[in-house]
Amino acid sequence: MPSEQVKFQSNSHVHYGGKTYQVVLTDRRIVLYARRGALMKSDDVVTQNLEGLQAVKYREEGLIDKKGIIKVQSLKTEMDLSGPAKEMKAMYQQMMQFM
Repeated sequence: MPSEQVKFQSNSHVHYGGKTYQVVLTDRRIVLYARRGALMKSDDVVTQNLEGLQAVKYREEGLIDKKGIIKVQSLKTEMDLSGPAKEMKAMYQQMMQFM
């Protein structure tokens, strides 16, 4: 939206619900975006408002190829986002500014 400011944008793909997305974190919401389809292209967009967040948790898995996992909980929904640890940690730190 025009009045939103982008605080973080992922360089690599983040996994959510068995699909991969690019993540954009604004000062108001988390936006997951992917362009899908071979012939008939369509946009796949998932959003979560930061206003109603109750908890954000971060953890890492793996020894060599570390994966970062962010669990975002709100009143009605729960999101589990995973991706490269370095990038997920940066996104988590940005999210914590809104808690």
